[in-house]
Amino acid sequence: MTEREQYVLGYRRAEQERLQRQAIELAPESTWLLHQVDLAAGAHVVDIGCGPHGCLELLAGRVGPAGRVVGVERNEDAVALARQHVADRGLRNVEVRCGDARSTGLPRAAFDLATARLVLVNVPEPQQIVAEAVALVRPGGWVAFHEADYVGHVCDPPLEAWTALVDLLVR
Repeated sequence: MTEREQYVLGYRRAEQERLQRQAIELAPESTWLLHQVDLAAGAHVVDIGCGPHGCLELLAGRVGPAGRVVGVERNEDAVALARQHVADRGLRNVEVRCGDARSTGLPRAAFDLATARLVLVNVPEPQQIVAEAVALVRPGGWVAFHEADYVGHVCDPPLEAWTALVDLLVR
């Protein structure tokens, strides 16, 4: 795996389990984000970098039985876990594919929404994933990323008082 392709947190089993727990913990925030998007029943959506769980279930509920959700994940173990999750939940309108978030191989301008959760913050050259998401969405469609914002943790030039405050908040 090259530096460009590397997911910073790795693909160990423990990481896959953490991502599954995280999906449950972040479901309320993701639900809020998805409610900001004008997404009709029957829509076609793609969850880029869905990992072993992603927002697949939330998206399936939003688009309903006439809609379609495609999850894209590069790691085969995560794809297998996501497919198992989809089967366990009976999500008939969800398909999970193994592929690269930078070049999914999916048809251009074919989706009403392209989304990802905490993908950009964990990969080198995230702008390539944003470009892919934009290419996948039809004119008038939506691109919505749920990302962490660490800007408030940075002070440039460095200031000892700011660092102490951030350390305190983190603790």
